[in-house]
Amino acid sequence: MKKMTVLFSIILLAGLTSPPTVALATGEFGMNPAFSSSSASPAPVPAAADQKKPQWKSRAEYDAFEAFVNEKDPNKRLPLIQAFLQKFPDSDFKANAYVAEMQTYQQLNQSDKAIQAAKDALKADPDNLAALYYLSFTFPYTYKASDPDSQTQLSKAQSDAQHGLQLLQNLKKPATVSDDQFNTYVKTNRAVFNTTIGFVAIQQKNYAQAITSLEAAGQDNPENVLVFSLLGQAYYEEQPRDVNKAIWNLARSVALAQKSNSPNLAQLQKFYSQVYEAQHGSNAGEEKVLADAGSSATPPPDFSVAPPPHHASTGNPNLDAFYKIEDALLVGGDTAQQNWSQLKGQPLGLVGHVAGVVKGGTPGTYDVRVGITPSSQSQEGSYDIVLQDSQPDARYLQPGDPIRFQGTINAYTTDPNFILTLSDSKIDETVLKAAAEKAKANAQKKAPKRRP
Repeated sequence: MKKMTVLFSIILLAGLTSPPTVALATGEFGMNPAFSSSSASPAPVPAAADQKKPQWKSRAEYDAFEAFVNEKDPNKRLPLIQAFLQKFPDSDFKANAYVAEMQTYQQLNQSDKAIQAAKDALKADPDNLAALYYLSFTFPYTYKASDPDSQTQLSKAQSDAQHGLQLLQNLKKPATVSDDQFNTYVKTNRAVFNTTIGFVAIQQKNYAQAITSLEAAGQDNPENVLVFSLLGQAYYEEQPRDVNKAIWNLARSVALAQKSNSPNLAQLQKFYSQVYEAQHGSNAGEEKVLADAGSSATPPPDFSVAPPPHHASTGNPNLDAFYKIEDALLVGGDTAQQNWSQLKGQPLGLVGHVAGVVKGGTPGTYDVRVGITPSSQSQEGSYDIVLQDSQPDARYLQPGDPIRFQGTINAYTTDPNFILTLSDSKIDETVLKAAAEKAKANAQKKAPKRRP
């Protein structure tokens, strides 16, 4: 199969989804910001008992913090946050204020400023999971390979995501949080961090690492379009290529995109179809794979998309020409229809052996059955081509006669076997003349002799 070059630009994924708006980080006087059970975008988790607890330094600091936490209007909240940061630059809750600013800019659809707020939060607290989460979540959508510092961006994103995974591994469940809430929080964060690590690995052409990270992300979040589209790409680009896993994961991404009405559905569908048809030769069976992948994140153990039927070259130009036509029409699906639209009406000239002759569908015509392939020529009554012929001497042809012919490709059938029909056929006159003379000679031998 001719190698298909696939460039799956991550830029096309921009807008696939957007970071969800979440509740602001809240806090109580003398305590850390409370844990949020949101599975979409986690809020900070309280520090473990052995960690230093942040403290309010004054009632004014606490009141200023509460003022922006309780403000529901993001346009009014933003100046309150900025006033808090300006007035209390040494606050133990400085990182949380930046997280609140990040989330507010997110609500206002100002992603650039939200990202900067997340970076500021990490300067205040390098272990802030909410900021690490947001930066990792947005990175695949904002990264541009054309940026002069693109490699530095990749290294930083990878480092942030790995740090996030490390923090999650060491995170202790607060007593006030249920097991389900805590597990949801961990899985949500972990899926995002692994997705970013996988994304970075694809940019670096480290497909083995990408697959490891994205498989883990898919286990934590089996409903994420981006995870499975990236995973499908990684399997496709890996050497040796695992085309079956690539197809399944790309199909999964399309099914999830359909379910979520993703604006990138058409692009994902196109890429999936290209990979599927490059493997199978047509789109036959494509919809079934799509339906199956939509109901399961992992393929069955025996899942395999068969390559298209293909005859190896025999070195016989006549036979290879017939096989080429047969292969083009046996792929099925839209590809077979497209191939047929190109083949129908085209002239074809081959040589073969007569398998039989019957009267045609209209008076004065004959259907001459011709064997081309070794299998048809070795089986009595088997044939590969039907010549719709109006030459009178065609009736004299006998099984086994060698034949040279030309005609127009007009129809074909695949049941019970492949048979091609040519209309307006013309059999070589020397062949017909020889058949007629042979028939007359045989007739004379059989005729009774007159007595003298």
